Amino acid sequence: MPASPRPAERRFFLCTGDVVRPSELYKNQEKYKDAHILGELRYMTDEGRKVTALALYETPVGALTVPPVKPVILLYLIGDGRLIKCRYPYCIRYQRWEIGKAAMSQLMSRMGLAEKLNELEKAQSPKEAQNEPVA
Repeated sequence: MPASPRPAERRFFLCTGDVVRPSELYKNQEKYKDAHILGELRYMTDEGRKVTALALYETPVGALTVPPVKPVILLYLIGDGRLIKCRYPYCIRYQRWEIGKAAMSQLMSRMGLAEKLNELEKAQSPKEAQNEPVA
């Protein structure tokens, strides 16, 4: 019987704008001591396509605190989010979340603009290649 795949390590979204794994928080405690975990990145299926969503916690926790295994989720952000306020007591930080590539593709498909997105990506690829350093 084949072994089941290892579950992916959680990735937390902090009020500093960083997305980090628990191991990074542990290794860099001094850097993240004043940060708070607003939520975590999760994969979910949206109209048959796997997309990355930001699952915002109902109650943020300090970055050096172990968050609950199953935190209460306030909402899932698949698209862009602006002015996401850290609700940790006395924290005044705001952050933004931007739509991921898979979610953008799904949105464009839903709007009947998938071909236009493909054209834009193809047009952008040569430009990106020109900006890459020569090895």
